[in-house]
Amino acid sequence: MTIFAQIFGYLLGLIFNLVQDYGIAIIIFTLITKLILLPLTIKQLKSSKEMAAIQPKIKEIQEKYKGNQEKIQQLTMELYKEHNYNPLSGCLPILIQFPVIIGLFTALRQPELYVFAGNPELLISATQDAFLWVPNLALPDLIGNIVPNGPDWLIALPGLLPITSAALTYFQMATMSTAPAANGAANTQMKVMQTIFPVMILFWGKNLSAGLILYWTIGNLFQIGQQYIMNRQVKGDA
Repeated sequence: MTIFAQIFGYLLGLIFNLVQDYGIAIIIFTLITKLILLPLTIKQLKSSKEMAAIQPKIKEIQEKYKGNQEKIQQLTMELYKEHNYNPLSGCLPILIQFPVIIGLFTALRQPELYVFAGNPELLISATQDAFLWVPNLALPDLIGNIVPNGPDWLIALPGLLPITSAALTYFQMATMSTAPAANGAANTQMKVMQTIFPVMILFWGKNLSAGLILYWTIGNLFQIGQQYIMNRQVKGDA
C-alpha cells in the first residue's frame, strides 16, 4: 500500500507546486484519480447491473430446485454462460482498486510523509492556508470553524464539509438504489447502506483531516455525475 501512497503523494505534491493552493490541489488531484479509476468503476457498475438483471431467474432456479445444490449450481452456471456473465468480473475491479484507494487515503491522511516529505515549511504553509471556511485542511472541519463562539457541544460537531459529504453520499446511494436494473433485494440493501454510510462519514469527519473529507466530497460529486450518465444510457438501451 505504501508504494501507492508514495505515488499519489508525489502527484499531489506536483499539483500543489503548480497551483500553490492545497484545497485546489486536492480537487484537481481527486478528478485526476477518479478519471484514472473510471474504466474499472464503469466495469464494476456494468457487472452489478448485469447481475441485477439475471437475479430474478437465479431466484426462480433456487426455488424450483430447492435442496438440490448440484442442479442449482449447474443451471446457474448455464444462465451465466447464456448471458455472457462472469461472476468474477464484478470482484476484479474492486480487488484492483482496493490497494489504490488505500494508498490515496494514506497519502491524504499523512501529507507530512507522502506529499511534503522532508519539507516541513511547505507542509505548514500548505495545510494552514485557509480554504473557504476551513482554516487548516490538516485538521478536522468542525462547526467551530463557522460558529467559533458557540457552546462546547456545538463547536465540536462535524462541520459543513463532512455534512456536505454525508448528504452527497446519501444522494449518490439514492440514485443507485433507483437504478433501472436494480432488483428489490438490491434496493433493500442499498437503502440500509444509504443510511449507515452518511452517518459513518459524519463520525469520521470529527476525527479525519478536512483535506481527506474534501477528497471524498469531490469524489462523490464525480460519482453522482457518472451514475446519472450511466443510468441515462441504461434507459436509452432499454
